[in-house]
Amino acid sequence: MSNQKSFGTDFNNLPDTSHLKSITLSDTNSDTSFSVDNIPGKQASVKILYAISSANDFKISRDQASMGVTLFGDYAEEEKQQPGAHPNIKLLFDIIENNQVWKVEAS
Repeated sequence: MSNQKSFGTDFNNLPDTSHLKSITLSDTNSDTSFSVDNIPGKQASVKILYAISSANDFKISRDQASMGVTLFGDYAEEEKQQPGAHPNIKLLFDIIENNQVWKVEAS
């Protein structure tokens, strides 16, 4: 049995984000924000968060967050099993649970 985790089936079809340095996510109802640098170990998060937000005027709401959870594949299940293991996936679960909207800026 392999411990290899995989992303969702559509992950490989997401747009290239190698041109991005980072993305910044901001809660539209508070002054909470944080950045995700496009570096090894975070590149998949940048790719997924950028893709799901670009389809919605660079905002992530409940529907986009659900798509993101699907794209994270096995990693989303790992976050459920070990809360806090993947903070960017936890954010997507929080958006779904609390019906939030987060704005995404890419640079």
